[in-house]
Amino acid sequence: MTSGGAEALKAAIRRSLSLIVLLVLLGIFSVNVFKQLRGPQYQAAANVLISPTSIIQIITGTVPPFIDPNRIQATARALAESPEVYVLAAKNNGYSLGTAGEMQSATSVSAGADDDILTFSTHGSDPDRAVRTANAVANAYIAWRTNLNVGSIRKAAAQVRSKLNGLAPNDPARTDLRSMLNKLDAVTNDQDAQVIAPAEGAAKTSPAPVKDSLLGFSIGLVIALLVVGLREAIDTTVRSEADVEELLSAPVLATVRSLPRRARIVTYGRHEAAFADTYALLAANLAQSRAQHKKTVVALTSAVSREGKTTTAANLAVALARRGTSIVLADLDFRRPALSELFNIPKTAPGVLQILAGKASVEDCLWSVTLTGTRPRVSQNGALDGVLRTNGKDSTSGSLVILPAGGAVGTETAHISMRLGPLIETLRARGDFVIADTPPALLTVEMSELSHLIDEVIVVVRQGRVTQRSLRSLSRQARTWPADVAGAVLTDAPPGEEQYTYYGSR
Repeated sequence: MTSGGAEALKAAIRRSLSLIVLLVLLGIFSVNVFKQLRGPQYQAAANVLISPTSIIQIITGTVPPFIDPNRIQATARALAESPEVYVLAAKNNGYSLGTAGEMQSATSVSAGADDDILTFSTHGSDPDRAVRTANAVANAYIAWRTNLNVGSIRKAAAQVRSKLNGLAPNDPARTDLRSMLNKLDAVTNDQDAQVIAPAEGAAKTSPAPVKDSLLGFSIGLVIALLVVGLREAIDTTVRSEADVEELLSAPVLATVRSLPRRARIVTYGRHEAAFADTYALLAANLAQSRAQHKKTVVALTSAVSREGKTTTAANLAVALARRGTSIVLADLDFRRPALSELFNIPKTAPGVLQILAGKASVEDCLWSVTLTGTRPRVSQNGALDGVLRTNGKDSTSGSLVILPAGGAVGTETAHISMRLGPLIETLRARGDFVIADTPPALLTVEMSELSHLIDEVIVVVRQGRVTQRSLRSLSRQARTWPADVAGAVLTDAPPGEEQYTYYGSR
C-alpha cells in the first residue's frame, strides 16, 4: 500500500470511528445475548489412534519403505467425515442419540499436527448425550474403517473355508488351505485404529463471556470495516486536499480543523492559540501572491451553502490586519448576509444596499474592529471608547473595517451586483486588501457578475459537504471568470497526527 493509500485509509477510519465503535459494541452485545439465550453448551471428546501400518501389510510384506504421515492423517480425517460413519453410529445406538444427520452436525473431527490421533468432539446442550455421542461416533468409525479394509478379505476367507470343507480328510491340499485360512482369519481381525481416550465427561463451553466478547468484537469489526468500505466507495464528497487541488486545479492555501461548537471567530480569545496560526498561514500565502503595494480585491465563495466561507472571510480579515495591512471586509452576500451577526453589528445598520440606493455614504456604513482582546469590538466610523480612529487605522498596526450588507434581498441581487463597480473601487482605494464575502457560486449569479470587478477568488470547501461533481462544475465555471482562482481553503478537516498547536499540545 502506498503512503497516499495508507493516509486515505486512516482518514476513512477517523471519519467513521464512531460508527466502527458502535458496530463493534453491537457485535459484542449481540453475541453475548445470543449465547445467553441459547443456554449452556457442553463439549465431549474421544481420541482415536490411527496406526500407520496394518497387519495386512506386515503379513503380506507390503509395508512401503516410506510412509507419509500427512497423507495418512488426511485420509483418516476424510474417512471420519464420511456420512456412513454416522449412519452406522446412529444404527448401533438404536437412534437414541438422534439421526445420522443430527449426530454429524453435532460432531467435529480434528487431527493433531504432530501425531496420529483423531479427536471426535461433540457439542450439545446435554452433557451426558454429548459424551455418549462422541464415544458412539468414535467406535462406529473404527468398525466402519475395519470393515472397509478387510471386507474383500472376509469374502476370500469364506471361499477358502468352503473349499476346505469340500475336501476329503486325508487330502494333502488341506494343509495349504488351512495355512491360508489361518492367515486370512488373522487379517480379518485387524484393526488399525483404536480408542485410546474415550469421552468420560463434558466441559462447559458456553456461555463464556470473555471468549464470546472476543468473537463479537471480531464479527463487529469485520462488519464495521465492510460498512466503512462500502460507504467510502459510494461517497462522492470531497474528502482531502488532493481532491480539492485535482478538481479545482488550484492549490490548497490552508486546511482548517473542525471549529469548536458554536465558535466562528476563533482568532480571538480561548481558541486563538489553536486556530490563529492556521489563518495566519492563509494570510501569509495570500499576501505573498499579491504584487508589491498593489491593492487587491479578494472574493471568498463556495460551491454550495454552509461550507464556512463567511467564517473563513472573517478570520482571514483579522489575520491579514494583524500583519500590519489595512483591510476592508465587505458583505456582498445579499441573500443571506452574516457578517453583521458575526461581529455584533446592529441589524438596522446601513450598508451596501443603502450606499447603492444613495441613502448613505461609505463613511456612514463602515465599522471599525479591534484586533486585540478576548473578542472583537466594533464601533461605527472608527469611534471606539470615545477615541476617533481615522479610517479605523491604528498608527502601530493594521486595521480592519467592516461594510455590512445593510439587509437582505431576493433574486434581484444580480442587478445590484452590476452596480457595485464604483463602490468596489472606492473600497479598493481605502484598504490594502478588500475581502468580499459572496454567495455560493453554483447557487446564484452574483459571483459571475462580480468576477470582472475583483482580482482573485478563494474557494472555501468543507470536507465531506460538497460533492466532487459540484466542485468540478465550479472549476468549469471559474474558467469563464476574469479573476483568477488564487487557491482554496479546506474547512472542517479532522485533526491529523501531524497537527499540533504551536508550542502546545495536540
